[in-house]
Amino acid sequence: MPTSSTSIPTLRGRILQSGSWILGGYGVSQALRLGGNLILTRLLFPEAFGMMAIIQAVSYGVHMLTDVGVGPSIVQKDRGADPAFLNTAWTVQIVRGLLVWGGLCALAYPMAKLYGEPLLAGMFPVIGLTAVIEGFNSTKLYTAQRNLEAARVTQIDVGSYALGLLCTVYLAWLQQSAWALVWGGVITACLKMFASHVVLHGTKNQFAWDSDALSHLRGFGRWIMLGSALTFLSVEGARLLTGALLDMRQLALFTLASTMNLMFWQVIQQLTARVFFPAFAEVYRGNPKNLKAVLFKARLILTLPSWCLAVSFIFFGTPLMQLLYDERYHGSGAMLELFAAGSLVSCVWGSYSGVLLATGKVATMSALTAIQIACQFGGIYIGYRYWGGTGIVVGVAASGWMTYPAYAFVMYRNGLWQPKLDLILLAASVSIVALVWSPRLTLIFGS
Repeated sequence: MPTSSTSIPTLRGRILQSGSWILGGYGVSQALRLGGNLILTRLLFPEAFGMMAIIQAVSYGVHMLTDVGVGPSIVQKDRGADPAFLNTAWTVQIVRGLLVWGGLCALAYPMAKLYGEPLLAGMFPVIGLTAVIEGFNSTKLYTAQRNLEAARVTQIDVGSYALGLLCTVYLAWLQQSAWALVWGGVITACLKMFASHVVLHGTKNQFAWDSDALSHLRGFGRWIMLGSALTFLSVEGARLLTGALLDMRQLALFTLASTMNLMFWQVIQQLTARVFFPAFAEVYRGNPKNLKAVLFKARLILTLPSWCLAVSFIFFGTPLMQLLYDERYHGSGAMLELFAAGSLVSCVWGSYSGVLLATGKVATMSALTAIQIACQFGGIYIGYRYWGGTGIVVGVAASGWMTYPAYAFVMYRNGLWQPKLDLILLAASVSIVALVWSPRLTLIFGS
């Protein structure tokens, strides 16, 4: 009992410290991203961002389809601190990086033909170099995550992004071409890879091929690969589908609005992956009865700020985008307001992320992701069929509302549903949409 009582404050302290660093780092990164966007949108034409949206979506897809769970394995497995396990994981990570690069090279010409953009044929192999470079990232990054030591990792992330952004802006000023965005990504990957080996403490990586470590990675990785494939479809599937339905200018507006709306969703993902997933797993291993209480506190931290931000975007999305961007991008404001209406509920069910993985229910997590995909693609299809481009945005927003019942059911079955928080936010969300968006949608659809 004394050991248990002293371990809880230690875990709480590590959570608070890591969470503070990640939130601070995310805030700085978003400020840099916004500032960089404001500069780059004045140096480059809108179609450049449309092409990068396609490249990033396809690249992300290849990454996710080859994800064997190296990072989560190091965080969760008992052997996650063993040098033989770490070096074998590093070797697997390098092989995967080479496979990703090969996949992007193979997709270059078909994607260029599909989207009618010849430049994509040359850009895909170059952006694929980032996967090769990232494959050489030190496993010290995952060891720090396992131990809830976020300070230096955050410094590496922010520092490499800031320097990479400076290089991107300089190249954009020099070339005034979408190639600046491509080479900027490669430079950023190089900076992070170098820093991961030099700045962090831990096992110095070298090539290894331990059969027992491979068995552990294979057993966990097959479920991670399935979940990652579904995550790709849920996150980037909409972007690829809308890229085929909209022209490059409309896709650029869609991407700007979506990126702005997803700011706190990315916070949820980062905090979940780097802080709450390791914490949930530790609590579940030590005292499962405390998991629901820890989850509730974590969800408060994740949900309330993101929900309030979505409300502010609903009311002020259009003037915000008009203030930040020139008139070529003003159409993204109305899209942002629609996306935010969907995020009112998405942030509620999204805050459950990580708890199923921590309890080993990866198959259930994958099933929920599949339901989310079905809702998203169904919303896009119905929206585009009846209302065109505007209907796509409405469909994406509506999918956030359609997904919640599945999450509520699964969490209820696992004893993790938290109606005291969820129902209050759902009632408030319905009231806002009824008061604010009902008249607007009537104007948009003319009925």
